[in-house]
Amino acid sequence: MSENVVEIENLVKYFDGRCVIDGVNLAVPRGCIYGLLGRNASGKTTIIRILLGLEPPTRGRTFLLGAPSNRLAGRTKGRIGYVAEGHNLIQDYKVGRLVKLCRDLSLKWNDEFFGHLIEMFRLPMDRKVSQLSIGMRAQLNLSLALATDPELLILDDPTLGLDTVARRHFLELAIEVIQQQGRTILFSSHILGDVERIADRIGILVAGKLVVDCALDELKNRVKKLRVIFPEAPPENLHLTEIIDRQIQGREMTLTVANWNRQKQNMLELFKPTSCTEMPMSLEDIFIECTQPVSAVVAPESEG
Repeated sequence: MSENVVEIENLVKYFDGRCVIDGVNLAVPRGCIYGLLGRNASGKTTIIRILLGLEPPTRGRTFLLGAPSNRLAGRTKGRIGYVAEGHNLIQDYKVGRLVKLCRDLSLKWNDEFFGHLIEMFRLPMDRKVSQLSIGMRAQLNLSLALATDPELLILDDPTLGLDTVARRHFLELAIEVIQQQGRTILFSSHILGDVERIADRIGILVAGKLVVDCALDELKNRVKKLRVIFPEAPPENLHLTEIIDRQIQGREMTLTVANWNRQKQNMLELFKPTSCTEMPMSLEDIFIECTQPVSAVVAPESEG
């Protein structure tokens, strides 16, 4: 059995002559909670739709649970839970009728767990889906996906429309699901605090390219933000590579650098700064730094 539940190989996608996915390679190992991040129109939803066989790629291949995305058999689909962005459900159905339909179509259904979710979210079985709030539809959609005991859970911005308390419930559920043997979650979200709380691996898309793909702890170690104070005006050229951002005010320089290492530290120390203090960065801070417009990014400097 493959250790990778999700695999993407050299994925390219064009829409109307515009490249929206540009040579993405990605592997999500079994038991991983993978947070796929990116600004609007960065390609997150397109990748998810291609993975599920809902959209054809222009080039490249994708696999779920070892099967090609464009040839997912019914049994394979039954091992995958999916919550789509927007939480589109049959509006004219009462909740109870929709639940029965999903139960009858599922290869596996966990009534006990689903009952727990319905009670926790206080979802009314006798109301039409169209009468539910956006948050309640999101809760219902998530409950239906989790009730099938999926090996792989794919969530496209699943907490959209949920208030703070409901989002916390979702996070607790995600942790509960992933703790079950062999469970894997791939999800995108605009709420980076949620991602930081539960994800153990992060991918960041910028203009269709996967610019970050590593463990969350590794990402935090690789991207450093430093507050450097010099005896006089800061030097114009630090001779450092992979500078993401640099701000100067008087004798103080705020520096964000990717792949910080001892060699870069030694290079900085050659300029004899008065002090050099590491500034803590959240996942949101790192995301903003990595996805800012090209015009705002300092071009990499050559090492001397």
